[in-house]
Amino acid sequence: MTDDNETLAFLTALSALATALAAERIVLHSVSYQSQGFGGWELEAGQWRKRVLVAYSGKDRQLRISTAAMAPGSSARQWLVVEEHDHRSRRPALQQLFSTVHKAILAHLSAP
Repeated sequence: MTDDNETLAFLTALSALATALAAERIVLHSVSYQSQGFGGWELEAGQWRKRVLVAYSGKDRQLRISTAAMAPGSSARQWLVVEEHDHRSRRPALQQLFSTVHKAILAHLSAP
């Protein structure tokens, strides 16, 4: 797949994720995508005081999910890694990754 096609596929999957999260009253707060090289990306989603950070390393084919709770009056985050998914044995389909991301965000934001 060319860089242009990969970027378009990423943006399409991201749009679908943002739409699904919005239906759950969850906001995408930030997104970073590197189309060059291995296609790594990172996104932060959450609600008022609970956040989930998802990072995918295209080079290592590793998906890392972290959570943080923000104190009132603060924007500081102390991330705690709660899940890691190793895909080194094969390159996962983008839809599969985003399905995992969607489920993880819902699970970790609904946890007490």
